[in-house]
Amino acid sequence: MSAEATERSFARAGPGLFAERRFEEPSRVGDVRDPFDHDKGRVIHSAAFRRLQGKTQVMATGEGDFHRTRLTHSIEVGQIGEGLLLKTRHGPIDPDLVRWLPPSSLLMAACHAHDLGHPPYGHSGEISLNVKMAGDGGFEGNGQTLRVITRIEKYRRPGIGLNPTRRLILAVLKYPVSYNTCIVAIEAAGGEPDERPPKCYLDSEAGIVDWALEPFSASDRARFVALGADARPLHRNFDCSLMECADDIAYAVHDLEDVIARGLIRREWFEHALATSDLVADFDTTHAVALGMNRAGLADALFSGSSFDRKQAIAGLVNLLVTNVAIRADDGFEHPLLRYNAVFEPITGRLVEFLKGFVRHTVIESASVRQLRRKGDMVIQNLFDELCADHSLIPENAWADLSHDDGGAWGDERRVCDFIAGMTDAYAERLYRRLFEPGYGTTTDEL
Repeated sequence: MSAEATERSFARAGPGLFAERRFEEPSRVGDVRDPFDHDKGRVIHSAAFRRLQGKTQVMATGEGDFHRTRLTHSIEVGQIGEGLLLKTRHGPIDPDLVRWLPPSSLLMAACHAHDLGHPPYGHSGEISLNVKMAGDGGFEGNGQTLRVITRIEKYRRPGIGLNPTRRLILAVLKYPVSYNTCIVAIEAAGGEPDERPPKCYLDSEAGIVDWALEPFSASDRARFVALGADARPLHRNFDCSLMECADDIAYAVHDLEDVIARGLIRREWFEHALATSDLVADFDTTHAVALGMNRAGLADALFSGSSFDRKQAIAGLVNLLVTNVAIRADDGFEHPLLRYNAVFEPITGRLVEFLKGFVRHTVIESASVRQLRRKGDMVIQNLFDELCADHSLIPENAWADLSHDDGGAWGDERRVCDFIAGMTDAYAERLYRRLFEPGYGTTTDEL
């Protein structure tokens, strides 16, 4: 079939094409699940998903039992995503989008998978690995998620990960531009890459992304991977936009709940930040009605000391944000999966950014958290240097598992990076102590 005929065929194809996998699989006797049910099951039962229980969300995993880890955060993102999908199904909706609404199982798979690639110590760990991988393709947590589900995670055979459907690949493709493309764009604009990774996927998965985008027309593909003037990707697909809104809601509201419950912020800090923000008019007119309480009432509920009052305030904020997500159409795209996106209404988007910014400023950027991040940086960077210098320090079976069919252009540094990125916080610290702390460790320790 000619390239032109193939494109016409893809343009006419319906949702079934997006349920395909890169590698064919035999069906199991009596299995009545659809491809997206399989995607969801594979994510939930994966080792990478379980390891999220040992990875930092905001506070370190060993500090207490109340606050979220990456695992509980991902579970909550899934529940919020289901709420967004239900709200979308029951609201006004363009007829062109109806048949493209994701099945609940697909959206849950994407929400549960969205943080699988994030390394120990949160975004600090991401920056540390990107610094170490600067000359070898870089590192970005969302890009690593794609690598985990398509190459690293064990399911059927080595090197193909969970063999996800095309649509799950697209749903976790938060930034549809490669690392190298972003770096070239930054340099072309006269800038220099800094320690923070660009918003991208890793070049090792370029062929997988090309395969995932095949069903779209050439014009849609070209537009979808465009970069803005700041060298950031401009677009994401519909499924990914739902997942991203759910992630933002969970991040903004539940992180606030955690830091209040842990006593890390004071009521007067919250009241002052809210009173001096650009949200005063929003609260006094719109949000107060939706929440059933004004600014003072919200502060009363959040900081009253009553877990019941605080939980009702948190639930009210989640409901406010979920019910104010809208579907917007970009008529520059032909395909419904690219044309439509879930977005926050402007007034709600301002609230999300305020809540995230407040927690970031008062807690994440505090000296106590910075100290722990600095320790995490030291652990990851020293582990990387030591393991690159001597690969035999990595258990033989683990080293063999890290050999992936990714085009042969990626060296041992990428394998070491994959190994470290998959660690929990506790495992990274334990391995660091075995290597660098005299008197720690035995020959019978679990590796």
